[in-house]
Amino acid sequence: MKKLTLIIFCAALAAAFNSPAGGQTDRAATTPIHAVVWDATQGMRDLGTLGGANSYGLGINDRGIVVGYSYLADNVTFHAFLWSPSRGMIDIGATLPSAAHNTWGVGISNRGAAAVTGFLSDGSALPAAFALPGLWRHLPLGTDLLQSLNRSYGINDANQVTGQYLINNSKTGFLWDPATSTITYVRAIGGYNTIGVAVNNLAHITGAGSVYDGAYSIYDALFWSSDQGSRDIGSLNGSDFTAGGGINNNDEVVGYNLPELGGFYWSEATGMLPLQSLGGSVSAAFGINSSGTIAGYGGLPGGTIHAALWTHYTSAPQDLGTLTGSGNSYGKGINSSGQVVGYSEMP
Repeated sequence: MKKLTLIIFCAALAAAFNSPAGGQTDRAATTPIHAVVWDATQGMRDLGTLGGANSYGLGINDRGIVVGYSYLADNVTFHAFLWSPSRGMIDIGATLPSAAHNTWGVGISNRGAAAVTGFLSDGSALPAAFALPGLWRHLPLGTDLLQSLNRSYGINDANQVTGQYLINNSKTGFLWDPATSTITYVRAIGGYNTIGVAVNNLAHITGAGSVYDGAYSIYDALFWSSDQGSRDIGSLNGSDFTAGGGINNNDEVVGYNLPELGGFYWSEATGMLPLQSLGGSVSAAFGINSSGTIAGYGGLPGGTIHAALWTHYTSAPQDLGTLTGSGNSYGKGINSSGQVVGYSEMP
């Protein structure tokens, strides 16, 4: 197997889910950012870092275990981490085989497996999964699949992973089952590209798919199941890019659109509905639990962005604040207890 030299991919949010940190670059940001967990009892807690300036919490399971990535002391190298209240932040990136350099973790199952992404030494990407207590599995890649935009984005409690391959210059969503080493492709909803972002325990996927407009440049949110294939579940406010970012076991979907950054809720019964903001013009949703509580972020009237919680898709969001009382914060996931994971700017 080729030597792994994994690097994180954190381009702008507009790069169709190639931005787990919501617009951060692949270097440490000027303003330090720390991974956080919020709950109704303790408020927002700082999860720390692996020695560097920045860390990002991107997924949380029902046991309160967080997955994400953090810079090391050199502020160049970054590793995937797991965090728990009892053990704190643990570097799992350092355990990846084949002398991995950098790692990125984005989702975690209730069985403790994490969805990760990395790059091979030739610049191509390796979607993979980390299963405790140290077993790594990576997707089988033929030579035609060794591409730089391969990604893992979501994982369910069967440790099935969704993400995207780049095949013949087309993004192609997938569902990977590590137990059987089988891959099912999420085909286009009427265009050229598909992206699998989140998967529930029914193995149903949400994400985005391009709709043919002469150049495949418009993306609508999608819902995929093995029996029905990909369905176009619409766009928000006529946007050129609308994508599902989270799905629960009731097949309720939340997401956002670009460039306006408006959050939405979708179900079979309601169709696509916009989410309220924190008084500003910006909102985005990335997680929904089975009670219908939604996590994401919203803009305040002055333009600051704060992590937010919607108890119902019709409700006004709750402002979850920041670690320091100022700056920006972002919600990226939620568990069954209503704990929200994300990250917050530091002084």
